Amino acid sequence: MTTSSPPLLEVLIPTLNEAEHIAEAVANARALGPVLVLDSFSTDGTQELARSAGATVVEHYFVDYASQKNWGLEHGRLTAPWVFILDADERITPALRDEVLAKIGKGPEVGYYVNRLLIFMGQTVRHGGLYPAWNLRLFKRGSARYELRAVHEHVVCDGPTAFLSAGMLHIRRESMTRYLEKHIRYADLESDEWVKRRLGESSGAPTASLFRSHLRYRQWLRRHVWPRLPLRPLWRFFWMYFLRLGFLDGRAGWHLARLMASYEYMITLLYKEKMGRLESRMKKPEAYPKSSNDEARILESNPNDE
Repeated sequence: MTTSSPPLLEVLIPTLNEAEHIAEAVANARALGPVLVLDSFSTDGTQELARSAGATVVEHYFVDYASQKNWGLEHGRLTAPWVFILDADERITPALRDEVLAKIGKGPEVGYYVNRLLIFMGQTVRHGGLYPAWNLRLFKRGSARYELRAVHEHVVCDGPTAFLSAGMLHIRRESMTRYLEKHIRYADLESDEWVKRRLGESSGAPTASLFRSHLRYRQWLRRHVWPRLPLRPLWRFFWMYFLRLGFLDGRAGWHLARLMASYEYMITLLYKEKMGRLESRMKKPEAYPKSSNDEARILESNPNDE
């Protein structure tokens, strides 16, 4: 009797209410290796659909995106030496599958950056600063972790990395209501990161440890310079639609530029609201005396208290 060899790679798919995508995502990912779905207690049947499609499902309460993925990497029953992180609305192309299987374990690299092509409103988007979109999604287990950032988190990899030539697809086909709900949540979490940075409590990784070459400088600008600029929504639209030629993507480019400008506006409003609440709490007078001398003065002014 022959026994099958253990897999060289597994695919981890984090989910929350992804019933619309998960069956297709699992079927696509299984061409690369066994699939583990890390679910945040979905209420739309995502878990059952994933199991029916051939995935193993583990559930864990969601705190933030980085913590969820790090928990999955440590406690999610992964056994293969390599891991590919895939979102439910992303698809691995045949060319990417072949390149991944041909390269992993064959060189000194412990991580690989993968390019991603967005499909929005049924149209590929190659402008507006949204392409190329490099993310470190494939890495050797134990050699990488997500930085402790609530949203828009990146992988910190301990060792040499490389870029794959083939890419994957990011298919945004959810309803506009769902799209807006997601970005309201992203804006809320991003504004939390801005507050942490303002208070000196940010736990995100240094940008030099996230990217190499020009990508690290772009990420540094996004985190340290961009939040300080005035009129960010206006600049975001101008940068995407005109400077990065978003108008060449037609209707999709027009709507994406406006949506992302609105996203910047939401972050700004939420940040100002949260900072205002913090400042108001700091300005409130103390409800109780701070010292024994203060207490003595209060007692002297209330002779009826014995």
